Amino acid sequence: MNTSFNTSPSAPSGCRSLSGKGVGTLFFGLFFLMGSLFVFFILGEALRQAAPWWWPKTSCTIISSGVESTGEDEDPYRPAVRYQYQLDGRDFEGTLVARGDNATSSYDRARDQAARYVVGSSTTCRVSPTHPALAVLERRIPWIAFAVLFPLIFVVIGGIGLWAVWRGSASSDDADSQSISQKASKGRGHKIALVVGLIFGVVGGTLFLFLFALPAVHQLRSMGWTETPCTIVGSEVRSWSTDDGTSYRPDVLYEYQAGGRSWRSNRTTFFSALSSGYDNARDVVGSHPDGSKSTCWVDPGNPGRSVLDRDFHPMHLLGLLPLIFLIAGAALSRWAWGQMRTGRPSEMEGPKDEAPGEGPLVLKPQVSPIGKVLGALFFCLFWNGIVSVFVVQAWKGWERGHPDWFLTLFLVPFVLVGLATIGAVGYLVLSLANPRPRLTLDNATPRLGDEFRMSWRFTGRATRIRQLSILLEGREEATYQRGTDTHTDREVFATHTLVDTGNDWEIPRGAATTVIPHDTMHSFEGNSNKIVWEIKVAGVIDRWPDVSQDFTITIRPMRVEDL
Repeated sequence: MNTSFNTSPSAPSGCRSLSGKGVGTLFFGLFFLMGSLFVFFILGEALRQAAPWWWPKTSCTIISSGVESTGEDEDPYRPAVRYQYQLDGRDFEGTLVARGDNATSSYDRARDQAARYVVGSSTTCRVSPTHPALAVLERRIPWIAFAVLFPLIFVVIGGIGLWAVWRGSASSDDADSQSISQKASKGRGHKIALVVGLIFGVVGGTLFLFLFALPAVHQLRSMGWTETPCTIVGSEVRSWSTDDGTSYRPDVLYEYQAGGRSWRSNRTTFFSALSSGYDNARDVVGSHPDGSKSTCWVDPGNPGRSVLDRDFHPMHLLGLLPLIFLIAGAALSRWAWGQMRTGRPSEMEGPKDEAPGEGPLVLKPQVSPIGKVLGALFFCLFWNGIVSVFVVQAWKGWERGHPDWFLTLFLVPFVLVGLATIGAVGYLVLSLANPRPRLTLDNATPRLGDEFRMSWRFTGRATRIRQLSILLEGREEATYQRGTDTHTDREVFATHTLVDTGNDWEIPRGAATTVIPHDTMHSFEGNSNKIVWEIKVAGVIDRWPDVSQDFTITIRPMRVEDL
């Protein structure tokens, strides 16, 4: 057995400079500021749309009802409903169906909204108490409020980043004079991780639902619809400018007969949100020119529902991309919830002198192999999910023949990091096939000065391990504030080599014994300082990921009678 000691107090080593904090503050501050602005605007619009819920109602009469063109390519249709109402002896005429922008890219949606109001019928409208000329026919739930979840991700990331950059427990003088047992860790990191995971999961799940799941369900149902001849009455490529460049969409308006009347629709596919791009729009419009005859598929139970193309295309698989955020969010939430339920107590004043129990103890790894994979997978999905947004924007520039060289060069290091994370996930996935160590302590409550006996056994093909080493390590960690900088120092004060062998017959199972020095420090965890004892298992496997597993153990103080 080889034993080495280092009992010197830990000293500050390295620090984050003020300029580093400035860069961190600028980076995370932009995340927080931009996210907060979007949250503010979204919630403001949600409140504006929700206002009619508190407006008084009055009777009104429908004068006209139909669908009109807005003249805009992005949302070319709007339900055109005119109605009259009286208030305080005065006549007013309204045109708003609901608060907010009623324009839409779907002719079907505008048609169905207008069809609810038959000319000459009476209904109820809501009138603004402060502006009698402002009225609406419908009160709608402001679903736009749920869009706040996406910018909220940036608010949370920015807030956590700013907190991490500037957090500190005390000044340097106070840190030097405080006892390490004064305060304890509160486990706030796990709660923050749980919130971030839930936000990612909700956003990813919502996008997956609307971009892929629901369109796929509608497409499967359309397999039983009726084949119906139709006439193309309008066909053009719609285009509009966005922050990412120019967006394109085919707009094919067709007319058909069903249910004893004439219908119009512009639904070409159920995956319309994924059918962007000029080439795709041009091809769809080119195959359905104005005045041409075609075939559409009509729902026999609802003749107003129809579609031109019910085939599945490879581009529809893009709707699976939100699963990246859903899986990452679910994995992070599950891990955080598990840590909160099975973690150590939130407050500790060092191990008590009373032993919780005697006898053997099977150790659990600090992070399981599957936990390492999930952690790496979450970071990989998060990083590449964010970077992919900008990569797509850069790629569109190259496709249009106007490459953005600055954006392309700027993305190179981020893409390389993303590729490295993919490689790391692959490496850790391969390591799942490794033999796994199972460690047992003969005494569940080892103390300073006690004989320490540990046995090990590998599950799986332990013969693949060429060299095995098992170390008992004691480490001190101190986090403190010096000026405007936060320091975390780590110092290994004791290292005991329990096993170091390359013998095939010794590697699969065995036992080792040592004596824990009485003049070292027992396990402890406080707010700024902690003493950690770990058993580190390392196994070398040729041409394969190595075995690497850490097990945290608790070393208790010496008994009073042994002092």
